[in-house]
Amino acid sequence: MRAVEFLDKNEVQLAPCYLLQGTDGYIVRSVVDKILSALPEEDREFNYDEFGEEAPVADVIAALETVSLTGGRRVVFMRRRNRAFSPEEKRALGSYLSAPNLDSVFVVEDSPGRYTEYDDAFFRIECKEPSPDEMKRSALARIGEGGCSVRPTALAKLVSYCNGDYGRMIAEARKLCDYADGGEIDEDAVDALVAPDSDYRGYLLASAFDEGNGEKALGMLAAMQSKGEPAARMLYAITSSYRKMLHCAISDLSDAELAKATGASLASVRTTRNIIAARKRSVPGYVVKLKEQTEYLYGLEYKFKSGRITDENALRLAVGKLLAVNAR
Repeated sequence: MRAVEFLDKNEVQLAPCYLLQGTDGYIVRSVVDKILSALPEEDREFNYDEFGEEAPVADVIAALETVSLTGGRRVVFMRRRNRAFSPEEKRALGSYLSAPNLDSVFVVEDSPGRYTEYDDAFFRIECKEPSPDEMKRSALARIGEGGCSVRPTALAKLVSYCNGDYGRMIAEARKLCDYADGGEIDEDAVDALVAPDSDYRGYLLASAFDEGNGEKALGMLAAMQSKGEPAARMLYAITSSYRKMLHCAISDLSDAELAKATGASLASVRTTRNIIAARKRSVPGYVVKLKEQTEYLYGLEYKFKSGRITDENALRLAVGKLLAVNAR
């Protein structure tokens, strides 16, 4: 089951053992909190144990087999473990998983290769970066819980601005609900209360140049300038986004590997690759042109950083070049 599907459930029927697979720490913690929410609020403090990397498996199992002080269920969370289990620990873990205590809930954060032989004992939850559609469904669910409604265009803008960051999106959705106070959330509210992710904002600006939409690009630059954005930061946003677009166009790395290598989110890499695939088909020599523009931008950035030109002049030259080369 995908984590966002689990998190969107109104009620949770607890399984004896969960394996949380994936590397999104916020989502892992959210799933643990969702499991805890199935316990009576007054029981959570006394019926929850968390164990880290160095905790002996014997201590974990002892906690799982401890009788609850309040007579309800216990939740025991074993965090990601990078060290290998000893033979004794493997036997103890296997013995418990073959006949788990039904009065306890065992939650394990997966580590590659650590629990493969026990897979059948776990209910698996994928704690990975959600897709845009999953983000929309989760945001819609949280907004509904807040007693508000949201226009489809505002929902799409909220998800785009958060750029794959699930935790931030949930926090922003709650903030929008507080602002709307039971009413409808529109695009103006999102623009007023949610700042676009810097990676996404840079991508929008670079993409406007790349698609030959000079009016849109100049409008974005004017808006950034009106808010006091320095020329150096705007130049960096354009240059770094062009670098990421070029990597998306030529790299053989997987989406996840490329996201890690470039410091971009997985969602933005996937989106960029889809857009670039379409441009490769419609624009002759697209990749060569993209490479030339990226190298030109790096040259300008070097001249600015070495003191040969000012950041304002570097930005003007960049804008002039990109408008001329990409004119449609």
